[in-house]
Amino acid sequence: MKHEIWFEKVGLSYIPCHWKGFAVMGAVILPTLCAAFVGQWALDRFGYGSVDWLAFPTFFIPALVLLLGIAKRHR
Repeated sequence: MKHEIWFEKVGLSYIPCHWKGFAVMGAVILPTLCAAFVGQWALDRFGYGSVDWLAFPTFFIPALVLLLGIAKRHR
């Protein structure tokens, strides 16, 4: 069975070319950003304001790996 093409490879990146590609990106990016912002807020509230940057890469890197895997499979 042939896979649907949701992403196109452009250079070293993938660009969504199907509505499912945009939907997958939104389904991963929106919760990732919410988790990063809540993590930064929680660290600031607990008095760790100097490390509030840590929440962004903690959630961003796994989301990036997940999206790259999905994009590679559906290109």
